[in-house]
Amino acid sequence: MIFNRLKNQLYPFSFHEILNASPTGFLVCGSDEEVMPFSDSECFYANNAASRLTGISDLEGLTLKSICGAHVDFNILRESGFFNFQFTKSGIWCRIDKSAIDEKHNLYTLTDISAERNVEAQLAHLQKLSAEAEETMEFGSWIWDIQDARYKWTEGMYKLMGYTPESLPMEKLSSATFKKNIHPDDVELISEKLKNVLSYTDAYILEFRILAEDGEEKYLYVRGHNSIDEVTGHNISIGTAFNVTTLREIQSELERKVSDLNKSNEDLEQFAYVASHDLQEPLRKITSFGERLESKTKDILNQEQKVYLSRIMSATGRMQKMINNLLEFSRVTGTLNVFEKTDLNEILRSTVSDLEVTIQQKQAVIALDKLPVIDANPSQMSQLFINLISNALKFTRPETIPVISLHVTELSVAEVLKRKMPVEKNYIKIILKDNGIGFSNDNASRIFTIFQRLRGRSEYEGAGIGLSVCKKVVESHHGNIEAFGIPDHGATFEIILPVSQN
Repeated sequence: MIFNRLKNQLYPFSFHEILNASPTGFLVCGSDEEVMPFSDSECFYANNAASRLTGISDLEGLTLKSICGAHVDFNILRESGFFNFQFTKSGIWCRIDKSAIDEKHNLYTLTDISAERNVEAQLAHLQKLSAEAEETMEFGSWIWDIQDARYKWTEGMYKLMGYTPESLPMEKLSSATFKKNIHPDDVELISEKLKNVLSYTDAYILEFRILAEDGEEKYLYVRGHNSIDEVTGHNISIGTAFNVTTLREIQSELERKVSDLNKSNEDLEQFAYVASHDLQEPLRKITSFGERLESKTKDILNQEQKVYLSRIMSATGRMQKMINNLLEFSRVTGTLNVFEKTDLNEILRSTVSDLEVTIQQKQAVIALDKLPVIDANPSQMSQLFINLISNALKFTRPETIPVISLHVTELSVAEVLKRKMPVEKNYIKIILKDNGIGFSNDNASRIFTIFQRLRGRSEYEGAGIGLSVCKKVVESHHGNIEAFGIPDHGATFEIILPVSQN
């Protein structure tokens, strides 16, 4: 035998020891194919690696069928000279190569390919996940070899375009295929941009419509970039296309609704202004004639008649206040946003001066911080402060001296991010506190609603418009206003305003 030929050689180790040191498995099998089938060839030599890879400690004397299993199609091994196989006992994947030693003996080499199989399995799993993601999110990707004019599409790209790999093999993909499905109204624009694709140094973005092969119209949002193929050295363009048809339909519907809403708001504002303005004249007449009637009949009316007349005059007065407030609200919503450098201290001094009588009557304590100069509408800022402070003076507790404080701070970056406001701007936070009757925070969202009253008219006068005006003013300045309250302890208003409107 060949293994005994080395016995006479002057080596410190035998050929058998060399084979046992190899990580590759070796099986030597022999058979007379005229007498027995190929799969029944008997193993008469196996190294240690062969035993480890197959999971069979003693291989000598076993047939290929008993080593691999009767279900294996050995014709593949006979015809191609190799095949990949997972041994049942060890669970190890091997590549089995057949090499003829002579007419009756073959050498079978077993190479562990478990790592490669694991990589293949992981790659197949990732490809499956990628295909599922493409189908779920309706996107696809491609690689365009610009020099060879060759394309590769993912499965998702095929679905977006309405094709299948079978109906349109990859070797038939071309620019003509892509352009064929571009919407006729967008062909010229996209063709012009694709001519200059190599000039794009950064990522490029395209949005256009296609008519898929099944006739469905779709909006595609495409984002791509240029690169160099590491293998061929060719210029390539890699991109991903997203089906944004649903988003564009929603956007169009929202734009239509916003347009309708703006038109409705304009009509309502105009109606409120006209209605309020037109109601002034009849109310003035009612008030005028009521005052004359009261003056001329004060000595001849009985007590019941005086009560009726008093209620008429009181209701007329409330109506007059409501109309004035409604006119004020209409002016805020209808005013163009014309901003100028505004010293809030001057606005605040004027506000306190206007409320001086009420402040003195209630012996209120007013503590004010120094305020900054910001871009604002002075008239609207005056409305904001006069409504907030007069509100604090109105809703006071009996036998309690009103204390109203106004503090200002810069809004931190963390708060800007938390409130999801543009971070490129600087903001101030104005905090106005009082020690009045307060309110439950459950009602905080209602407090800025027009005509909304948390207390009855018999307790406190008012039409429920003042805080609605405040909200409109702050929002027109691209800011935010919030209210917090504790019943019988007071209320806090936080106003966020940008320093600059640019």
